[in-house]
Amino acid sequence: MEHEKLWYLQRLDIFSGLSDEEYGVIDRDSQSLYLRKRQLLPFRGTAQQAVYFVKKGSIKLVRTSAEGHEFIIDILGPSTLFGELEGGLDADGSEVIAEALDETLLCMMRRENFDRLMALVPALGTRITKLSGLRLRKIQNRLVDMLYSSVEARLAKTFLALANEFGVTGRDGLLIDLRLTHNDYAGLIASTRETVSTGLNALCRRGVIDIQDHRVLLKDQKQLTRLAGREIRGEIRG
Repeated sequence: MEHEKLWYLQRLDIFSGLSDEEYGVIDRDSQSLYLRKRQLLPFRGTAQQAVYFVKKGSIKLVRTSAEGHEFIIDILGPSTLFGELEGGLDADGSEVIAEALDETLLCMMRRENFDRLMALVPALGTRITKLSGLRLRKIQNRLVDMLYSSVEARLAKTFLALANEFGVTGRDGLLIDLRLTHNDYAGLIASTRETVSTGLNALCRRGVIDIQDHRVLLKDQKQLTRLAGREIRGEIRG
């Protein structure tokens, strides 16, 4: 099991190019966690005490408002990390929860060990700081889009962003290899399940997308790009 953990660590993009000694530090100061599909991370509310690296699978980060509304902060695949941002995203007292979308393997490192690793390997600290900045800008851009974009535009932008990370090219189009519910998409674009269902059905009827076993197939990426880039009168809002 320990050999398997080190094998995964060495194949994470964020850890590429480290020395054997540095890999040994990560291996010694971290532990592996396995999550079943739709299982919540057992360390709820501890984002400020630990950092997590996704080895395989995918993680949904959800923030719940005081009114009970869920907003999906991000969906992360292999070679990504979380915990470094989420501690600052719940400053208003709301909790950030991590949920596995499928069978997922994580590497967990306590905050003090993570900080010690950053001091030991300055280049790694710079790399993680850059990645964290890119993630934060992506989240901020999504929030702005939700204020000014229609539901169809938000869905189109979401599909294109997810396809960039989870897309699998097939004969009929580009498949987003994530099984997401209508509630999940509502959480991603800050809308309601009913409005999302209406928007998805409209895109399906027009041949822009197809739904296959809770996975979205992008059939017309050009039209999706147009929808993501401009507003059209009469589009669904909400």
